[in-house]
Amino acid sequence: MGLAMFDYDGVIVDSFDQVARDFAEACRANGFYGINTKEDLAILHDGNCYEQMMKLGLPEWKVDKIIRDYEAIAGNHLEEIPLFEGMAEALRLIAGRHKIVIITSNISEQVRNVLKKRGITCVEDVIGAELEKSKVKKIRRVMQLYSVFPAYYIGDTVGDIIEGREAGVLTVGVAWGWHDREKLESVSPDYLVSTPQELAAVLCSRPEREQNNGRRD
Repeated sequence: MGLAMFDYDGVIVDSFDQVARDFAEACRANGFYGINTKEDLAILHDGNCYEQMMKLGLPEWKVDKIIRDYEAIAGNHLEEIPLFEGMAEALRLIAGRHKIVIITSNISEQVRNVLKKRGITCVEDVIGAELEKSKVKKIRRVMQLYSVFPAYYIGDTVGDIIEGREAGVLTVGVAWGWHDREKLESVSPDYLVSTPQELAAVLCSRPEREQNNGRRD
């Protein structure tokens, strides 16, 4: 039994348009007008979103306020956002070989409620924004809690791959999310897949081949 940790937005749910609108609204409400489009939002995910926003000149307290406001706005729309086609079945298949944990910038309980309403019962836990900002710390926390290997982090952005690698796990890039295949290739994830079906095939075919710390030789 392995451990498959998933990003939520852009991997499980097709949320890019809605998140871009909600995030821009939260920024404007706090007097920041530098994030207006999907392209602006995608750039923030070249690394850790919080750190990228501070690089734009925002103080940490304002970033925290924007994120809190975004969480409140986004919570009103979570149930409207569709799953990617084939993702529910892929999760069920993967759960036969791995414990599944979702790591998200949304509120944990809100995501749990969405999954429940969609009939997805194979997710062990959701680690949300209220618990920790850093994905590296979230990933390491989950690894300590479950202590099963191999351990994978599945994400759709350059930042996801960078943080997964820093946390010491195998990284899987998915090419149907916020960053395209070419951009993901630039940071060399351990695996790069094009469909949920391919993701399930990769994770279900090789759990015994990875070394004990989660990363390959």
